[in-house]
Amino acid sequence: MEQSENIGELTQSMAKAQAEIRNPAKNTKHTHFKMEYADLTSVLNCIRPVASANGLTFTQAVEALPEGVVISSQINHVSGQWMRQTATVPMPTGSKNLIQDIGSLATYIKRYQAQSMWAICGDDDTDAQDLTLGIESIPQNKIKHIDQLIKTVGADREKFMKAFKISRLEDLTDTQYERAVNQLNQKKGSK
Repeated sequence: MEQSENIGELTQSMAKAQAEIRNPAKNTKHTHFKMEYADLTSVLNCIRPVASANGLTFTQAVEALPEGVVISSQINHVSGQWMRQTATVPMPTGSKNLIQDIGSLATYIKRYQAQSMWAICGDDDTDAQDLTLGIESIPQNKIKHIDQLIKTVGADREKFMKAFKISRLEDLTDTQYERAVNQLNQKKGSK
C-alpha cells in the first residue's frame, strides 16, 4: 500500500467512516460455488455515502499494460492526503474475448480492493460460516419485526434462535434477517 507523506487527517476521517459503514448486502449468488456475495455495485453503494459525509472519496482505475492489468484503488481526503492499493495481474491468455475477460478480472479485483481498504465484508466466510462478527447486526425496527412475526406464526422462539445459531434476535445479520422473514412469511401463508 502506498500513501501520502502525512495521513493524520485521512485516518481520523476513516475512523469516523468505519464507525458508520455497514457491510454491503449480499445480492448475488455465485453459480458454480453456490455462495452469496456482494457485487461491486453493492460494495460501492455502502461506501459512497459514508465516505462523502466524512470528507473522503474513493477512486478506482484500470490500465492494460504489457506486464498485465493494473488495478488501483485510492482513498482521498479533502486535505489532499491519500492512500492507494495497486494490484498487477497477468493478462488473461487463450481468451475468446480479451476485453470482456479484462473487464471481469478488473471488476473482481476492484471489489476485493474496496472491501480490503474499507475493512468491510461482502462474501460468505467459508472458513467460519456460522460465526457472526456483530458488525452486521440488524437495527431495532427489524428486531421488532422478526419478534412480531415469530409471535404471529406461533413459532418456537428457542428453536428459531437455535436454527439461526444466535442467542438473541439482536445477533441476526441482515442476510439472516431476510432469510428469516421469508421463512416466517411462508409459514404464515401456509396456515
